[in-house]
Amino acid sequence: MELDEYRRIAAVEERHWWYDATRELLAEQLRPWLVPDGRYLDAGGGTGATGSWLAREGRLTACDLEPLALQLYAETHPEVTGLAVGDLGRLPFAPHVFDAAVCVTVLYHAAVRSPAAVVGELARVVRPGGVVALLEPGIRRLRRAHDRQTHAGRRFSLGDLRRLLVDNGLAVERATGAYAFLVPPAAVLAVVDRSGRSSDLDRSDGNGAAVLAGAARAERAVLRRVPLPFGLSVLAVGRVRA
Repeated sequence: MELDEYRRIAAVEERHWWYDATRELLAEQLRPWLVPDGRYLDAGGGTGATGSWLAREGRLTACDLEPLALQLYAETHPEVTGLAVGDLGRLPFAPHVFDAAVCVTVLYHAAVRSPAAVVGELARVVRPGGVVALLEPGIRRLRRAHDRQTHAGRRFSLGDLRRLLVDNGLAVERATGAYAFLVPPAAVLAVVDRSGRSSDLDRSDGNGAAVLAGAARAERAVLRRVPLPFGLSVLAVGRVRA
């Protein structure tokens, strides 16, 4: 990811509708597996925009390969004191030390040579019975300018995420699409976006932000009852077998 993108994220994460909605989505989907005062890992957590909420649930460790991201994480979320620079393909932790690990929009990066190896490492450091949660961009054909800014190398289907979990010995507990309402506008942007803007964060929130936040709330209400078969993002939760 471009270094300026980390700074953009840190500047807007508390007010941008997508980050707020994603934190709510993850909290709702992971709640059944969270334990009081648990140990949690924000893997590839960047500036903490999507994973720092876990510090309210227990002891949170954030790990990222980019020192600037962790510097911004510490500045923006001083309550998180467990910060580690590390390659997600070779995590600097002993086996079975976390109750859950979240990995949000990391595996799609071109710099990640083997998403399977990363998921294997996440499974290694989570205790039996704990969970690994993956949230990644979906719809393979929807590559656009923002993907170039974030150095995206791939997108995932729900089947892709399920296979990554199963192939690493995890039992799939939950798999769903998310942000399905964004698929049509994203498809349009993939075709017609020829502006100079390369990051979605450069787009003004405007009056549309409230509409999008409302759509995300409505979708989360649906997800409490049934999973979605697709979405601009895909989410899967795998349980480490005993």
